[in-house]
Amino acid sequence: MSMSTMTERRRALLAAMPAGLLLGALAPVARGAQPRARAPRVVSVGAGVTEIVYALGGQSQLLAVDTSSLYPAQALALPKVGYQRTLSAEGVLSLGPQVLLAGQEAGPPAVLRQIESAGVKVVHVDGDYTFEGVLGRIGTVAAALGRQAEGRALADTLASRWQALQARIAAAPLRGPGGQPLRVACLMRHGANTMAAGRDTGADAMLTLVGAVNVFGSDFANYKPLSAESLAGAAPDAIIGTFDGTQEPDARARLLATPGLAMTPAGRSHRAVLFDIVLLLGFGPRLPQAVEDLYAALSA
Repeated sequence: MSMSTMTERRRALLAAMPAGLLLGALAPVARGAQPRARAPRVVSVGAGVTEIVYALGGQSQLLAVDTSSLYPAQALALPKVGYQRTLSAEGVLSLGPQVLLAGQEAGPPAVLRQIESAGVKVVHVDGDYTFEGVLGRIGTVAAALGRQAEGRALADTLASRWQALQARIAAAPLRGPGGQPLRVACLMRHGANTMAAGRDTGADAMLTLVGAVNVFGSDFANYKPLSAESLAGAAPDAIIGTFDGTQEPDARARLLATPGLAMTPAGRSHRAVLFDIVLLLGFGPRLPQAVEDLYAALSA
């Protein structure tokens, strides 16, 4: 077949192609054209991490989440990879993710290493219990999802709200009955025990952010079982109790019945607040809302 005949047939074929198909066929050879990168498929571990994914509009990239990811409600419908501290490599790898977003509690470390050795990129979403830490986590997740522009826009929005909130708290600080900074105990149920939050915890950081004092902050670190004697001796002006997901109708009455509480200023004034634990300790994009809500509740 002559070269001229081949050229004529090619012209006839191109002329018969639909316009859209013709453009698609020619697009890859256009000068400077780059194929659009596919958004990575992701497993998210950690309540705050999952909230960041949704806040960035990256939910279509989610394959699964851990059992602590209770917000937003759409996350409840996704497959679960188990509790964040006891992940299974097989459970994660069976979903075929390209990226595992691992919050600070994700583990065990050996399982994370096993997942990474199987070719999955493990992104550690770390940061301290501060607003700046939240901004850092947003930047990390945005980069992992390929949503850097959305990350910058979210950070700008939160920073503006945070600045206004800090000015409001500074103008009207929380005070106890004698005019001193409000002294608060944060209590959580763990099985049959009541646990108190000490220093180096998310609860302690939240109290600092609203301008309150953790009555156990100078006594111990992390969380510790609480006795009636230690609660009475700490003499908090107010207490915070937590609930997970849904608040039970008698939750506040049971909180006020905590042994030893009746002998404290908080017990005598019934100054008790119940708070969603995912919002209180998530330290994700809802941190301004959490601080604002806690400040308002403790002000009442």
